[in-house]
Amino acid sequence: MEQYIRFEGSITPETTSRLVASINRIKESGAEKITILFSSLGGSIYDGFLVASTIETSKIPIRIHATNHVDSIANVIYLSAEERTAESYAKFYLHGASTGVMSMDERMLLDQLSSLRTNNHRIAHYIAEHTDIPLAKVRDLMRKGTTLSADVAKKFKIIHKVCHLEVKPDQPMEEIIVVIPLRRNGDPNP
Repeated sequence: MEQYIRFEGSITPETTSRLVASINRIKESGAEKITILFSSLGGSIYDGFLVASTIETSKIPIRIHATNHVDSIANVIYLSAEERTAESYAKFYLHGASTGVMSMDERMLLDQLSSLRTNNHRIAHYIAEHTDIPLAKVRDLMRKGTTLSADVAKKFKIIHKVCHLEVKPDQPMEEIIVVIPLRRNGDPNP
């Protein structure tokens, strides 16, 4: 039996905990496959790699179906699934890591720079290893901040298949939906 999880929101410690718990609960229920309907604007790099590791080491198949945005670290989560599908209107945004620290001394600045470089390296290698995009090209796409349509993402083998996924009303589905209020300018970031 296949079971579903709808995940829409940022990658935070709380949402990561909820998603990993849902995956584990479904695995323990005897499901034969999990499909995650997935949309995320990104978030914590640490938590993104934690979710990716959980999906990669799952003893039952997990498919991820992109339903809208797959941005930033959410690309690593998306690429962790062996089977990857997407709606035709899904989009994938690749960019370099960033820091939210505003005030820092020289040591803190150097530490943040080292951390950013390391995270960019980790993310770029992960994407290159799970797609047909050469590492140098991934780095270039991230440096520029690049949005890919579903069709372009399919050419790079980010997506295996573009399709419309309909879940029957009687199918079990756990929902993890985190709504972030928009600021006056329409930006979801605080």
